[in-house]
Amino acid sequence: MPLLALRGLLRVRNIALIVVPAVAVGVLALVLVGRVDERISSGALALAVVPAPFIGPGIVGRMRGRADLAGALVLGTAVISLLLIGGRGALASAALFTATEAYALPAMFGNALPTIRDALLVPLQWIGFAGAAAALVLAALAAPPIDGLTVAVALAFLAVGAGAATAVAIVTGRDIAAAIVGGLRDPVLALALVSATAGPDSAGVPLVYAVFCLGLAAFALRGR
Repeated sequence: MPLLALRGLLRVRNIALIVVPAVAVGVLALVLVGRVDERISSGALALAVVPAPFIGPGIVGRMRGRADLAGALVLGTAVISLLLIGGRGALASAALFTATEAYALPAMFGNALPTIRDALLVPLQWIGFAGAAAALVLAALAAPPIDGLTVAVALAFLAVGAGAATAVAIVTGRDIAAAIVGGLRDPVLALALVSATAGPDSAGVPLVYAVFCLGLAAFALRGR
């Protein structure tokens, strides 16, 4: 499935769903640099460069939406994210190569051995959920400073990303739920990135953003 999703990236409408929200959140992050506390701007930049939530296609599928489109959009944002991170020096480029291998090899074997892939899919998903929950708990235990501005910036990222994606989806006639997934950013990856580069004190914005994303997911899945 991951490799088949590459076909979706060849369509102009899907490219717009990837690029427009990415530019919107990127501009928002750059505007904050030098205008707010560095801990807030560092968290904002981390959010801007990470891909869309990897669990997004699963949520869209449970909503009976276009999970295939959501998967293509997540893959597209991952490509952009890897290119952005890869352009930030030799160390980041090495991480880019390693991450590409980590994605490409399992995808190749998964498509070659679909029976084994399907048997392992559910336990691997639960392992991923447990890892994400652990990352959120550890970030919260580090007690990063969270004030009104932190909450406002996190909410702005949610509104700008989801809003830009929704607008493009309406114009292009694409599935809105899948488009919104492509406009969001993965808070768990942002927490890992900002903790490694700027320290746990800068994790406030991604942590609050994670709470908003969980609330949005709960609202979308209510009654299902």
